[in-house]
Amino acid sequence: MAIRVGLIGFGLSGRVFHAPFVMNDPDMTMTYVCSSKADEVRAVLPDVSVVSSAEAVFAASDVDLVVITTPNSLHFDQAKKALENGKHVLLEKPSVTSLSQIEALCALAKQKSLVFCVYQNRRFDGDFLRLKALIESGELGALKHLDSRFDRFRPAAQARWREEPGIGSGIFWDLGPHILDQALCLFGPPKWLHASIDKLREGSQTHDWFEVELGYDDKRVRLASTPFEAGEMRRFNARFTKGSWQCVGLDPQEEALRAGQMPWDADFPSQATQQRNTRFVAHSQDDIERVQEDPTQGDYVAFYAKLRDAILGKGEAPVAMEQACQLIYLICLAEQSAESGQRMSWGYTPNFSVSSN
Repeated sequence: MAIRVGLIGFGLSGRVFHAPFVMNDPDMTMTYVCSSKADEVRAVLPDVSVVSSAEAVFAASDVDLVVITTPNSLHFDQAKKALENGKHVLLEKPSVTSLSQIEALCALAKQKSLVFCVYQNRRFDGDFLRLKALIESGELGALKHLDSRFDRFRPAAQARWREEPGIGSGIFWDLGPHILDQALCLFGPPKWLHASIDKLREGSQTHDWFEVELGYDDKRVRLASTPFEAGEMRRFNARFTKGSWQCVGLDPQEEALRAGQMPWDADFPSQATQQRNTRFVAHSQDDIERVQEDPTQGDYVAFYAKLRDAILGKGEAPVAMEQACQLIYLICLAEQSAESGQRMSWGYTPNFSVSSN
């Protein structure tokens, strides 16, 4: 039986990152979309029921999975109501804006034996998959220093909700969850972190720049974003004991989706700028070979496939609830570090016993 999906929101996230993958999955069908843009929805999904109230989706008997893509401030209440109505939940990042909220949602999902998952799709970026493979294979030795950046050239503040003052707004809560989650996925929790989060654009009402350093016993990881990168973005620069690996540019899946190319197209994601990967193999200190790699193909389809299998009882969700809690703790700890100017030690174990409120 197909998993019946209700989508809350049809902005960029719902339209580009979720609807195509529900439509692509043979075991999923979109039954409801909550949106004020009924004409836009029906242009893509002519047979779906378009409603103006999220509560109508939560209460619908023909919805198994609710996908929530609304502004961050609405996430907790909407995810809680969906779970209370017996629906599995896929929640856009950032999931929520406090540790107590994410623990409450995880506890509720566990109590009701429901799948609750956060949409950390960039675990399925091609560059991240290649970096993970290099670390696991030991081809370049042990990783000692990683730079992970998500830069843009947006030197002027924009009039949109993500850049208005409020809890969970700003670039750190927008892009930080992507690259911090990747670090947690690769290495687990750090021993400590030190963060700087700031407003550098004229007229910015919320933070638009950040740098976070994660300390591990045997390596250092730096995660950062700037709105002033007018040149090429070096997405990853990984330094190992036997060489290095660099990736320039962003995984092309997002750009292709924005251009209207769908995941079922045979040449997806060809309608996008492709990344450039370079591997530096150190045969000795004075003999370093430069190898230009073909970029690794990313796979957002796999995220939805894993989510589907988890709902059908055939596997684990693509993002574990423990990892969702760790990420919110890490984000909040980084904010504490930036506010105090201090290095902060990790001191957290996920706790699902917190009651929702």
